[in-house]
Amino acid sequence: MLSDILSLFNYPMSLLLFGTAIVVMGWIIYFIHCLQAQGGKALTGIYSSYVAYSFSIMLWIICNAYFHTGLLVELGSGFAIGVAKAANIFSYMAFAFAFLFSCRLTSKSPNNKIKIWQKVLLVMASTYALYVNIVSGYTVQGVSIVGPSDFVIHFGGATTLFFSIVILLTCLTLINLLGLSRGNDRLKKLKSTYMVIGIIIFMLSTAIIHTVVTVVFNDFSLSWLPPALSISELLLMGYAVLCTRFYSWRYLLHLSTSFMVTSALYIAPIILIHDWLSFTHHLIISSIWCVLCGLTWKHAWRFSRQISSQIIYGEIHTPVDKIFALVEDFQSSSQRAMEKLAKLLNLHQDQTILVSDAHANELYSTYLNHDDSVLLLEEVEHHISHSKSKQLRDIREQMTQNNTAMILPLYDSKNALSHLILSPQKENGTLFSNEEISALQKMLKKVESYIHCERNVCQAQAMAKSIAHEMRNPLAQIQLHLEKLDSMVKAASLSTTLSDEVDKGKEAIYRGSQLIDIILRETNQSAFNRESLQHSSIAHLVDKVLDQYAFSSDSASERIHFDSSDDFEFKVNETLFGFILFNLLRNAVYYFDDYPDSHIEITLEQGKKHNLLKFKDFGPGIEPQIVQRVFDDFFTYQKRGGSGLGLAYCKRVMKTFSGNIKCHSVYGQHTEFVLRFPKVNKRVSSLKQKLAQSPIAPLTAETPENLMAKRNYRDINVLVTDDNQTQRALVRIYLEQLGANVLEAQNGQEAIEAIGNHSIDIVLMDVQMPVMNGFEATTAIKHYYPDLPIIALSGESGEQEVALITSIMDGRLVKPTTKLILAQTINKWVEDKTTRSQLHHNSKKKTTPHEAETLCSH
Repeated sequence: MLSDILSLFNYPMSLLLFGTAIVVMGWIIYFIHCLQAQGGKALTGIYSSYVAYSFSIMLWIICNAYFHTGLLVELGSGFAIGVAKAANIFSYMAFAFAFLFSCRLTSKSPNNKIKIWQKVLLVMASTYALYVNIVSGYTVQGVSIVGPSDFVIHFGGATTLFFSIVILLTCLTLINLLGLSRGNDRLKKLKSTYMVIGIIIFMLSTAIIHTVVTVVFNDFSLSWLPPALSISELLLMGYAVLCTRFYSWRYLLHLSTSFMVTSALYIAPIILIHDWLSFTHHLIISSIWCVLCGLTWKHAWRFSRQISSQIIYGEIHTPVDKIFALVEDFQSSSQRAMEKLAKLLNLHQDQTILVSDAHANELYSTYLNHDDSVLLLEEVEHHISHSKSKQLRDIREQMTQNNTAMILPLYDSKNALSHLILSPQKENGTLFSNEEISALQKMLKKVESYIHCERNVCQAQAMAKSIAHEMRNPLAQIQLHLEKLDSMVKAASLSTTLSDEVDKGKEAIYRGSQLIDIILRETNQSAFNRESLQHSSIAHLVDKVLDQYAFSSDSASERIHFDSSDDFEFKVNETLFGFILFNLLRNAVYYFDDYPDSHIEITLEQGKKHNLLKFKDFGPGIEPQIVQRVFDDFFTYQKRGGSGLGLAYCKRVMKTFSGNIKCHSVYGQHTEFVLRFPKVNKRVSSLKQKLAQSPIAPLTAETPENLMAKRNYRDINVLVTDDNQTQRALVRIYLEQLGANVLEAQNGQEAIEAIGNHSIDIVLMDVQMPVMNGFEATTAIKHYYPDLPIIALSGESGEQEVALITSIMDGRLVKPTTKLILAQTINKWVEDKTTRSQLHHNSKKKTTPHEAETLCSH
């Protein structure tokens, strides 16, 4: 009995249409559920007409399905006439409710009320449609039945007008939806696009099948197609109503093409061999094929996606794939990864994606409270139109002011909101697609740890950089007081012991300044400046380090044995070499108290290709498994409070000297560090004769006094520009000791005015200053005085800042500077008076007031 009933519905078109009706019913339930979850009311208000439209579509599909079942023959033409009339009524109701929904959707009146003429039209059209379909003979007069899907419907005289009314309502619906695309609301435009596409698909199928094929050619074999295609309009309209975030058409086409290609790869072979196989073979082949599909589906899908992407996007990787690929870029540099991401998202080249602290943006962070949350400007504006939330209005205002179109959250290891990714609008004005946002969320989930680590490192670098910069000011003040004290000592002809102590203080300051440069270079990860390397005697430098090292007692210093008999030269930076030796000494002296018999032997050894310094510590030694790790970053052994960076940095420094350092140890006996230096073809004796007396630069033949003897500085005018009074005072003392004439300026604007009113030979220019910084001032000055030397007097060491200094200015001095370096700089950049007058003739004449004003404004 049941099998007989089921046999009445076992027809392809019947199953298709009933399946479509079930899908529509499921969609209605899902739509109502989602609408209620969003706070909307599906059975009242604007959305009730869409729900009624969906039910009408479902009933219309069921009525059409009847004509493709065995019931058509069983129940005869009388029942078929009633079903055909019901189909007409339900189809009209679907179009009427769709028109009503579009009217309410586009209505600007309170509560989305429709206009009077629209009400009148609906009442008149509905009255006519119901009358001509209920009263017999006007639309459906009879049905000739041959079999399921094989029938002819005979229409009456009112059919044409009835279908014309349906077409009119459809056209008016289309016009209303097209009206949504007017204005600047891009989200409404996108919603209307989806709705319009759905209606166009349905209108074309209905017009061609029901109007042309059915009425004109009296062919009902394709009457199932419009009801089947009606689901496209239903789903697209409902999707546009529910969603505020959409997939791009290209991505949807890409997925569809990928699915069809993958399906074709598996289905085509079965179709080709189907007729050649018996039932038994079918079972065997099907089993093998199912296993094969399971094993190869992933690879087939990847292959199909690449083919589809090549067809649709012109390359094998989609934009989504490229976003996922940025995970590797984030591992090396978040900034470069963000720049690539900005290009992928089609942002303007001058606009960047920013990472902002969530705690500094409480307005956003209170709204973004779960992992999949995101703030889109268009969605915020849409929600505002349906809500009176003050928070959303404040968010929209702030996003608009900051030109922010999308905000994504980042979470820390404790799943607490920590940072926000802020993106501007796209350059072409399009919205962020759903696939882009989903890909971004998944990608950011993977790189959150990289971003947090990099930002923590950047914060530490910024702090170290700030501290290092701030240390220059007290060093400069100490150096200034020492210079004044030195002048007093010399003026009063006091003991040379006091003068020597002052010189040692100056040398300590110079060494501290170089250590600051090392810190800044490390925090900025800048390349080492090999120009600072000088030929030196290693015996002299080792003696100097041993003399400067602060041993706890005289007995401790007596446990250091240095054999300098085999001295050699090497090209080195004195401060960095001192750092290496200080580090080795500190590590060895640490064990002096626990090992009373321990001592240190330092020997020198010349070789044919390399020269060696051997530092042997007869202390506890190092275990064999530990020796190979002593140069690793952050590795410490049997010591508390260490950073583990000392020996690692020593190894990096030796590489800058084109050398190397190795460690050998016998546990319980000794540890030996071997420093290898490249051979330098220069006689040590000649170098020792050139050792200078200056504590600031003991390894150079030049001194300020020697340079002063060679040149008369009294006719040289130097402009010192710095917002720090101590720095200016220190440079002034040095320059006045050299005999130069000094003018001062506190910022770039004052420097421009001074150059316009005085004859200047050389400018010392700070970089970071209020009112006008050094870069702006230099650019303006060089516009009028291209030959005037401008030397940066700055503590900047970042790659970008140094590169800018190199490109704009003529040289760079690190502050606090020294008298010797100032003398060398003036000698390098200022020619004798005759040549200077010719080269800088323009800078010798006074600038007119108008020119000075123009120069400042430039």
